[in-house]
Amino acid sequence: MSIINFDFMNFILNPFILLFITAGLGLLFGKIQFGKFNFGSSGALFVGLLVGWGAYTLAQRIYETGDENAAGMSAATQIMESNGGNVINTLFFSASLIIFVATVGLLAAKDLKAIIKKYGPKFIILGFLITLVGAGGTYLSTAIVKDTNPFAVTGVYTGAMTSSPGLAASLEAAEDRADDMAQNYPQLSQEEKEVVVSVLKTDSKYADLDAGELTELTAQQQTDFVNSAVSQVGIGSAVAYPF
Repeated sequence: MSIINFDFMNFILNPFILLFITAGLGLLFGKIQFGKFNFGSSGALFVGLLVGWGAYTLAQRIYETGDENAAGMSAATQIMESNGGNVINTLFFSASLIIFVATVGLLAAKDLKAIIKKYGPKFIILGFLITLVGAGGTYLSTAIVKDTNPFAVTGVYTGAMTSSPGLAASLEAAEDRADDMAQNYPQLSQEEKEVVVSVLKTDSKYADLDAGELTELTAQQQTDFVNSAVSQVGIGSAVAYPF
């Protein structure tokens, strides 16, 4: 008689389970009143940060044991290898984002004709101005304030603009830029090398790295840098979004 072997770790690291947990806890957290303020649906963002951090940390610890029979090893390998360190598969993320953006467009479409008829091109021009002013302000801030993390700042900009398509574009651009920086690390300027090292240092295992001594990135460091850079965009967006 065969007995069903239920792997709780694989279950809890399943992306669908993580999404349901995050959504449920996020809604509960969003209803908590802090004086006259609550996070509302944005609570899911902060819960997502905690759940994502916890899931990644758990997957990393399981993966680093190297024990193929360890509980959760299948899900941990999926996250660390197939997903490139992302708790949620990139294709799944992109598909969900497309559905979200399409839904917003369909909901807003019914009012588009009435708004254009009533206000003319004013809102269209205003939309461009808000985007450009935000971009200009972000650029000036990074020029004035040194030692900023460009990946996190990019996320803060898209989050402050509450732009989901902007976040998707930023994540894609950050991944391409980070990959290019990792591949060509020896040719980077000293300032760019310091950016790379500062991003790597967000992972505790690289706490002792020194940009002045690091001449080349290992394959693992390159992968970790790209993953951390993309994560910084997401963190910046999540922090800025509710405000």
